[in-house]
Amino acid sequence: MLAQAVGVALRFGYAQDDAEDIAQDVMLKLWCLHEKIDDMARLQASVAITTKHVCIDRWRTAHLNADMDIATHLVDEDSLYDRLEYTELEQWMNEQIALLPSTSRIVLTMRQLERRELSEIADILGIRQSSVSTLLSRARHELFNQLKRRNQQ
Repeated sequence: MLAQAVGVALRFGYAQDDAEDIAQDVMLKLWCLHEKIDDMARLQASVAITTKHVCIDRWRTAHLNADMDIATHLVDEDSLYDRLEYTELEQWMNEQIALLPSTSRIVLTMRQLERRELSEIADILGIRQSSVSTLLSRARHELFNQLKRRNQQ
């Protein structure tokens, strides 16, 4: 099973060391489900699917961090105007997040700031992972709409 997970991660373009790390993560995730998986075909399918999801999550996280690095370089730290504008935007965004419904705010904070996995958030809150995805999507959509409205004014 470990070799299968490494193979899937390698096909996603990860280096051998990273692929082995991903495979270890997958094995830990599947260990939590070992009592529910009763046949070998289901286990192999679960390994492949879980590995794919872990690879995608790592890719997204890496690209999100790269995007954040680019965004932070867009602000000219020497410019008082840019610092003021950035501070104002940050304060406004925090206010908008505070206005979100409590569950949406919690999910958004856990995912975006704490970088928790959707399954981990679902376990903590005691809700389904699909509900976490829905809440996160709605929160992001609401913030995006608020930002569009702010920029049109």
